Amino acid sequence: MQRLPPEVLSQAKSERMKQLEAGLKELISGTKVGERVECPICHYISPKNKKGSAVIFEDSIKCFACGIWRKII
Repeated sequence: MQRLPPEVLSQAKSERMKQLEAGLKELISGTKVGERVECPICHYISPKNKKGSAVIFEDSIKCFACGIWRKII
């Protein structure tokens, strides 16, 4: 098993976080605070009421199915 240098890992992590932030900003644009949307990570939608599991807050998004909590800057 090969090991990558820490610089490569930190660069990959920061690039992935930038992609995630851009996707979440795009997702919450045009939505209201408290609105339920489909989670961008797990894509869970309730089979009973056809609503998404993620809730939009003022500066973050919280999914109650997979448990992500991301602050949107």
